Amino acid sequence: MTNADFEDLAERIRRGEMPPGIQEVKRSLVRVAVRSGDDFLKVFLKRSRTPRHEERALRRAAALGISVPAVRSAGEHWVATEYLEGARAATREDLDAILEAVELMHRAGALHRDLHIGNLVVVGARVVILDLQRMIFLPGLPRRLRERELGFLAYSLGEPIPEQLRHVGEATERRAHQHWRSRTKRCLKNSSVFTSFEHAGKTGFRRRDIDEEELNRALDLGADGDVLKLGRAGDLYRCGNFMLKKHINRKEAKRAWVAGHGLEVRGIPTGRALAWSGRWLVMRDDGDTLIDWIKPEFEKSGDAERSEMAGALSTLLARLHRRGIYHADLKANNILWSPGRVPHLIDYGRVRFGRRIHPRHRVKNLAQINAALPDYVPASLREVAFGDYLEQSGFSGDAEALRREVIAVSLSRNHRWHGC
Repeated sequence: MTNADFEDLAERIRRGEMPPGIQEVKRSLVRVAVRSGDDFLKVFLKRSRTPRHEERALRRAAALGISVPAVRSAGEHWVATEYLEGARAATREDLDAILEAVELMHRAGALHRDLHIGNLVVVGARVVILDLQRMIFLPGLPRRLRERELGFLAYSLGEPIPEQLRHVGEATERRAHQHWRSRTKRCLKNSSVFTSFEHAGKTGFRRRDIDEEELNRALDLGADGDVLKLGRAGDLYRCGNFMLKKHINRKEAKRAWVAGHGLEVRGIPTGRALAWSGRWLVMRDDGDTLIDWIKPEFEKSGDAERSEMAGALSTLLARLHRRGIYHADLKANNILWSPGRVPHLIDYGRVRFGRRIHPRHRVKNLAQINAALPDYVPASLREVAFGDYLEQSGFSGDAEALRREVIAVSLSRNHRWHGC
């Protein structure tokens, strides 16, 4: 295609047209990516300097020997490159080749500034680096900047951090915290995922993929739904396919809406927050709570189911604490679980996010779970869960001292466990 062809195609796409023979690859509120034969075209829907910057970065990177798509041309609202036939998404299994490509890029003085697994593809045996709109070139890259970029990459690979990237663990943690903050804010803005809405004169936000009529019916039913829990902090109901919590005020409901998405961004399974309106938080109904299973089933369950329960709790709590997350109300009836299922958190308005879990919060969470399990859950199973938690959370302190403190706090709670 010629420059004039690219320009004409970009303008038609900006007007909302999709000409015959053009394949849409990806769309967001900011840009549309399409394929036309051997060409790949990114069309920006708003005025931006990104196309020209990315064109220059692509040409300079290629001249430095960095593996990037060949650039065709660029205009005021578009940038065109070659279409990478046969490309596949890069995975953890490609890490050695990825690190070679990144090392070459850094040696050449190029800093990507948005290096994550989604911006890497594999063509044959070659790792190709995409989306260079934020790339900068420096005569020498300081070690701090290189490690920061590798921390971005390590975070995008998920847990556990690969051995080759353990040396950038601190940078990975910083990226995780930064990512949580930036992504969580999106649930309070209109986007391709969220939209503002109003119900009964109360404003809020909802996920776009939720049926609005079904949502409104559930909100209309509200406190007339099936009562799951009544408490000082709010009441929980089941309405159709949803769980609804009526908070004590709008501020608390908004906090829970934000916290639910913060947990999701940090990779913690939840009864997904679907909508917030006034004092109401609407969540996906993911079944019964842990205590709903324990009461009728635990004493007649076998060793396999009991071990699965212990493992589910230790894994959930270790995952929270590895990510610096503290749930101030972590009780058995705030965890959805039964055999064969992954534990999900609900009632997450009192969640706090940080880089590290405070020692006092570690003890409290362990004691909350311990005290919330009835006396007939044996001490041997509690010890197994505690040991698993220590291993999975990476705890490096005095385990016996922690154990004694957890038991003392558990007994002081006097909830369902009395130290039998």
